Amino acid sequence: LIKEYGIIIALVLLSAFFGVMKPKFLTASNFLTILKQTSVVAICSVGMLFVLITAGINLSVGYMMAATGMTAAIFMVWYGMHPALAIILVFIIMMLVGVVIGWIVAYTNVVSFIVTLAFMNVLKGFSFLVTGGRNVADLPDSFCWLGTGSIAMIPVPVILMAVALVMGWIILKKMYVGRYFYAIGSNEEAARLSGINVKLVKVATYVISSFFATFAGIVMLARIKTASPTTGTGYETDVITACVLGGVSMSGGEGKVYQVLVGSLLIAVLNNGLIMMQVSEYIQIILKGIILLIAVIYDSVQKMQKKKVIVAE
Repeated sequence: LIKEYGIIIALVLLSAFFGVMKPKFLTASNFLTILKQTSVVAICSVGMLFVLITAGINLSVGYMMAATGMTAAIFMVWYGMHPALAIILVFIIMMLVGVVIGWIVAYTNVVSFIVTLAFMNVLKGFSFLVTGGRNVADLPDSFCWLGTGSIAMIPVPVILMAVALVMGWIILKKMYVGRYFYAIGSNEEAARLSGINVKLVKVATYVISSFFATFAGIVMLARIKTASPTTGTGYETDVITACVLGGVSMSGGEGKVYQVLVGSLLIAVLNNGLIMMQVSEYIQIILKGIILLIAVIYDSVQKMQKKKVIVAE
């Protein structure tokens, strides 16, 4: 119960603390700001959820978001491409990258940490190479609406975040294939013996992760209205922290979509509150690192306790 709902209690307590310290924190406008700040991390975290459930990790998501933004901006600004076509092409390109990552992980048995670390550098280099390290601005207003517009007073990024969360929930809970991800993360060999095509599911996992990273990159680009090769720097840490903090196990086999949302909200609340209190950016980075470490240690302790119980039985 503590692991399942403790993070929600922590979110409420943290919000109450910042509300006492800074009364403006609990205003409706600031709440919408927090939701908009949550959107990018939450969308990308949905894809990371699939990877973590299968006991993998994807360190390339931050620079995949940056590469998404650079590619989409070049298509629209340099080549005058319609935003819808540019978005479709970027999704195809980045999902193909996901296919390559997934194929290497699944068919060469190289650990996902190394493969995605390598692709993090590849995508980083690509983002700098295509424009020589320069930013790309002057994006079409119709595209920027995805990050700055609203429907019935609800910001579009928040609506897109809800769409991403629902998509993740449908795949994991309403589609039969959702069971395969949990089975592989719990016991890969048992999943293989039960008839699951483990390698194919692993490839699909990284394609899904790339899809949501691209989704997040599009929303982020529309919000800031400028493509920069450094835009996605550090997002992989926020995304992993959001998942683990929410209760998703890094050992695989466990994780729910709502946990991703709660973890993402906790990070956004922490960032927003610390900014309001004028806490140094460097201290914020240190705190995020400490929080991630505590969450991982807690998850590891929980796993060890479960193993002891199983052995005792």
